[in-house]
Order: sequence, then structure tokens, then C-alpha cells
Amino acid sequence: MKRNLFLIKIMYILILFFSSNSCAQIEEVVKIYKSDFEQIDLDNSYDLIKKNQSFAISSYTALKIASFLSYQQDYKTAFKFIQFADIDAFLEEDKPFYLYVYGTILKNLQDSKYLDIFKQLVQKYCHSYYGYKIYLEIYPYLSKREKYNTLDTCLKNRHYEKVKNLLFTLKDKNAVNYYLLSISQDKEFYFNQISKDSEFYLKALSKMSHLNLIYEQKYLNTLLLKDDVKTFLNFVKNKAIKAFYKEDYNSFQKYYEMFYSFNDKEDSDLEWLKFLYYYKSKDLDLAKTKLLSYQKFSNDPYQIEYWSKLIKNKNINGIDIKDNYKVSEITPYLSLIVYKTGKSITIKKENPCPNKYGDIAEILSKLKSIDHKLAWTEGVYQVKKGKCEEVYSALPEAGVRCFSQLHECSYVKPFGSVEPKEFENIIYAIMKQESFFNPYAISWSNAVGLTQFIPKTGYYVAKQIGLNDFDMVDLYKPDNAILFAKWYVQKLLNMFNGNLVYVFASYNSGEGAVKKFIDKNNIKDEAEFMEFYPYQETRDYVKKVLRNYIIYRYEE
Repeated sequence: MKRNLFLIKIMYILILFFSSNSCAQIEEVVKIYKSDFEQIDLDNSYDLIKKNQSFAISSYTALKIASFLSYQQDYKTAFKFIQFADIDAFLEEDKPFYLYVYGTILKNLQDSKYLDIFKQLVQKYCHSYYGYKIYLEIYPYLSKREKYNTLDTCLKNRHYEKVKNLLFTLKDKNAVNYYLLSISQDKEFYFNQISKDSEFYLKALSKMSHLNLIYEQKYLNTLLLKDDVKTFLNFVKNKAIKAFYKEDYNSFQKYYEMFYSFNDKEDSDLEWLKFLYYYKSKDLDLAKTKLLSYQKFSNDPYQIEYWSKLIKNKNINGIDIKDNYKVSEITPYLSLIVYKTGKSITIKKENPCPNKYGDIAEILSKLKSIDHKLAWTEGVYQVKKGKCEEVYSALPEAGVRCFSQLHECSYVKPFGSVEPKEFENIIYAIMKQESFFNPYAISWSNAVGLTQFIPKTGYYVAKQIGLNDFDMVDLYKPDNAILFAKWYVQKLLNMFNGNLVYVFASYNSGEGAVKKFIDKNNIKDEAEFMEFYPYQETRDYVKKVLRNYIIYRYEE
């Protein structure tokens, strides 16, 4: 027995030793990463990076050293370091630089693999500085398809000027005219230059179909001639949805009937819109029938009951709800019922969330005290490597990526309490949907940080708060992101008399659009707003954030 206890103590001491040793080594790697190149001991750095190459900070440090060595044209030594860098360790915005440095080193070492690296760079990141630069160097070596992939990436990321500047590299005039059509106002001119037997003709016709009914009919006829019924139905369905939310109900009816003239199977989205059409038309008998028919499609048991009450003009207080729920049972309409009625419920987790501390957790905690972005980057990398339990325990804002947005363990509050207390659940409900707790998130519209402020709103709020030397990068700091969100949410609460449905909608699409819609449509219930508001992103956003709010508020 004593021998066993002695062995356990020895093992415990060894674990502590190796854990603290790993942490100390990572601290040394961080020091190298933050040092000027002239101060770096290359031999010592090489050994440290090699020993700790399973960490993202080692990849970043290896890239830093390799880039300096490459600049000095010491490509052999640069290669020794770059081989320790793992592309998965880098945040998305840093990958183009890694590929550029790695490809440059291989090229100067006359390694033919450099072209594969550069092809990856231009096809995935042509919208970046390095991707654009390298494309201009290697386009003669790219296949036709690789060039199209590159321009499609620029197009997708809305770098239209780059698309225009790169067209000289294409030999096929049909391709050139297709891309000019995609970025120009004079679409008809460029469309007429595309040959009907070109691979780009149908893609171009698809874009033209949104201009007028003549091109639309031409596109639909072409799809049917090609027997592409699936694309035909998707197009018609989308046209029906767009017509409905533009309140063009005659067109909605036309596309609805067209869809079912080529399809016998009911579509859940169109059937729901048909119910809403009857409801808005005040044809309540048909609305009741359609609602009952739609019940087989609904994943939210409270959705049908809620709308049944609205049709009958009855109070939703009569809807029975339980006292206790699992997180997985909280639906958008249950959330709306709880919010509107003020009924108190208890939400319980089905299983405990991870709580494990070891080397990874200790290293993340240490990095967090040094530089939060390094800790974040490390946490995201370790999640990719399957170290979920330790990442979640030490850095939950990164660890939540082990779970889906709906999972019970994704409801964390990693940045502490928010004062005043009544704001805490609101702010975290918004934050969870806006950035999924990524302090360094940047959207395609240049919204920044945890609470995703675009520059115009960011500078406006900064002025109201009195931050005269404000810069958008300040919103990468969680405290600032939360401060700005609190001010803006308070403004919205005042504007909408505390109604969170309209507050959440305004946070996503702007208070002006929300007020205009409410006034124009004589909205009598929040469910009407949630279903009839014209922007799909906002409709989905409100349902998700309201669900987040209810779970945060009532979870044990």
C-alpha cells in the first residue's frame, strides 16, 4: 500500500514537472515571436520550435523567422523553419502570407512544388494582396479552370476591380464577357457577346434572368430543354419567396402554381408562405386548413399552436408550457411565448460540459495572461486537433467550436459579468449569434469584434460615448465591444419600449428599417413581424437570438 502511494506521488510530481516545463518552453517561444529578428538566436529557436511544433504559436514563430530569412535570401535556412509551420495553425487572414512565404522559399530552392503552393494561394485567396500579386506572376502556368476558379473567388469576395484587372489573362472572349457582365451595369451588352454554345452562356443567362421577365422565361425554357428540372424548381421557388416578401402576391401565386405544375411533392417553405398569404389576406378558414396541413412539416410544436391562437384572436397565455425543459427543447416559438407571457421556466443541461485541466489548458491560461489573441489562435488550433475538453475548460470562447450553435455547452459567458445585470443575458445572446464569441471576427461588410459593429455605427457610438481617439481596432478588445453593444442596445430599448424582438431585429438590419416596416404593416404581434419581415437574415437572426436570450435567462 505504501509503495503504491509512493508511486502515485512520483507520478504526480512528474506530471507537474513536465506540465510546467511545457509551459515554460511555450513562454520562450512567445518571447521569440515578439522579439526583433536581430535579437533571435536561430539555433535555440530551431530547437524550441521543433520540440513544440504541435502548437500554433510555434507555427507563427517559424513563419516569422522564415519570412525574415527569405527576405535576406537565405532560403535554405528559411526552409528549415517553414517546414515546422502547419497551415491549419493559422487564422484564415494569415494563410495567404504563409502560402506566399512557403511558395517563395520553394521557388528559390528550385523545388517544383512551389507552383502547387502558389496555385492554392491564388485560387483560394486571390482577393488578398499576396494572392493577387502571385496570380500576375504565375497565370501563364495556370489551366483555364484554375484561372476561372481564381476569378470566381475574387467575384465571391466582391473584389470587382481585381476581376476587371485580371481579365487580360483569359483567352476565351466568352469568359471575359461573362465576368464583365457580372461586374458591370450594362449587362445586356456583354450578354449579347457570349456565344450560345459557350460553357458560360447558361451561367450568364441565369444572371440575366433577374433583369426582366423576357430573360427569365428564356432561362426557364432553356433549363427545361436541358431537362434540368431540379434547377428549374429551385429557381421558381426562390422567385416565389422573393415575390412574397416584396408583397407582390400576384407573382407569388404565379410562381407557386408554376412550381407545382412540375412537382407533385409539397414544399415546406412554400406551404408556410401560402398559410401566411391566407392569414394576411384575412381568409382565415383557408389559413386554418393550411396551418393544419403544414403541421407535418413543423419542427417547432409551439409554432402551430401560437398561430392558431392568432387566427382565433385568442390570448397566447392559454398555451400550456411545462415548468422544466432541456436546452434542446427550446424552440423559437416557445422562446416567444416565455418572453411575452413572462412565465418562468427552468432549463436544465442534459449532460455536463467539459471540465478538464492539463498541459493544453495550462498553456492556454498562460497565453491568455500574455496576449489574448495568441491564446485565441492557439485555442482554435487545438480544437482542430481534437483537444476540446482542455480548450473548453481554459478558453471557452474558443472551446465552443467543439459544439454546434444549438448545443447546450455553447451557452457560455467567457468575458465575465455585464453591468447592469439585466443587460448580461441580452448582450451574450447577441454576441453568440454575431461572432460566436470570436473577439477578432471580421465580416464581409467589415463588421468587427464580438458584437460586430460596422465602421459607420462604430464611430457614431464612439462619439456618443465620448471616445475621441477611437479606432475600429479598439473593438477587438472584449471590454470595448461589450461597452459599445450596451450603449446601442440601450438606445434600441428606449426606441422600442423595451421590446426585445424589435431590438434584436434592429441590431441586425437597422432601427430605421424596423420602424418603417412596423408602421407600414400595422404589426399587431411579434410573430407577425418575425414571419413577414422582408429580410431572411433578420427573420432567422431574431429567432436565434431570442432563443439564446431565453436559454441564458432560465438555464440553471
